[in-house]
Amino acid sequence: MAAIIEPRRLPVRPAPRPALRLVSAHDGRPVSAPVDLGLTSAHLAAAVAAIVAALVLALAIGNGAFARLVPDPPAAAAAASVDAGSGAPAGTTVTVAAGDTLWSIARQVQPTGDLRPLVDQLTATYGAAPLQVGQEVVVPT
Repeated sequence: MAAIIEPRRLPVRPAPRPALRLVSAHDGRPVSAPVDLGLTSAHLAAAVAAIVAALVLALAIGNGAFARLVPDPPAAAAAASVDAGSGAPAGTTVTVAAGDTLWSIARQVQPTGDLRPLVDQLTATYGAAPLQVGQEVVVPT
């Protein structure tokens, strides 16, 4: 028994486009040939939409819009619920040392996680004025 093998025929490719070249006008001025990139208005609209989406996302991240998506640590949530049940003011009292700021005090009380909500609470309570050495700051927990 014999087998006949036929070669597969590949589709014929069109001839490549000739390279663009500069052609001089009759008076010796160089004239450039027009270049067509094949871009349509749909390409332009997609590019503009992608840039706008990237800018909106960058602004949202920069403003901390996604900061509240991170859950609180379980120990802090349990302590807050216990403190809220008692009638005493909840919080940790910190004595201000030289060089302390609301941010550094918040980091001492809450070593992990997002500090911005805690610093916002401290700023609402104590204002934006500089802290004085020896001042007692009550940090809510």
